[in-house]
Amino acid sequence: MYAARWFAGALFIACVPIFLVLTNVRIAATEERVMTYGMSSYNVAAVTGVEQAELNRAAHEIVQYFTSGDPNSLLDIRVKSGNGEPAPLYSEREIIHMRDVKQLFQFVFRVHEVAFAYIVTYLAGVYLWSREQSLRRLARQAITAGIATVGVLGVAAIAMLIGFDQLFYAFHVFSFSNDFWQLDPATDRLVQMFPIGFWFDVSIAAGVLTIVEGGLVALGGYAYLEWIERRAERRRRARLRARAEAEGIIVATE
Repeated sequence: MYAARWFAGALFIACVPIFLVLTNVRIAATEERVMTYGMSSYNVAAVTGVEQAELNRAAHEIVQYFTSGDPNSLLDIRVKSGNGEPAPLYSEREIIHMRDVKQLFQFVFRVHEVAFAYIVTYLAGVYLWSREQSLRRLARQAITAGIATVGVLGVAAIAMLIGFDQLFYAFHVFSFSNDFWQLDPATDRLVQMFPIGFWFDVSIAAGVLTIVEGGLVALGGYAYLEWIERRAERRRRARLRARAEAEGIIVATE
């Protein structure tokens, strides 16, 4: 019983940073404003020769593509060319890579959902158990999970600041079984639309946001423990006063 409880708690602590990180990853992957921000910040319209309105529409279609059901579907975005006729935005190589990216994102989304489901189940179980000691233990676990999140993401942020290019390369080697991700910034619009600077900005923003969220989780656990201690102290003082008053009444009676 103790081993099962320990394992369940350890899994909860592990799921908290996973859930927080993947929440921010999911937002970055499915929020059109993140993409349009990058396009405007890196002057993508001038680099690609595609009008901003067409790029905004492409961002919308990319988000719809990442969140659609079929993991093997291909992305077919067409934008107006110089003569006004629609033309493919991406080459075949880029389209295949986007399919791989979609499959990776959908795997990440499933892990995110599993982590969320476990956290909710664990919290519900602790609440239904409804013992103060269980809630104390949950608060301590929240502090541990929050501190772990801050520590891990803090190290990751420092690593990104020191060598983001190397990490970005290693991530692609580890995540993809082919070389379709090796694109030419001079000709391939996918990397023109989402240059490495954009990914650095998004990664740092997601890391900092996760650190803040982890800090809030730890602070919430600490605040609960402080509240419990203060409540227990008030109860102790109330009992002492009641005992003193009772003894005073007895002495007066005698």
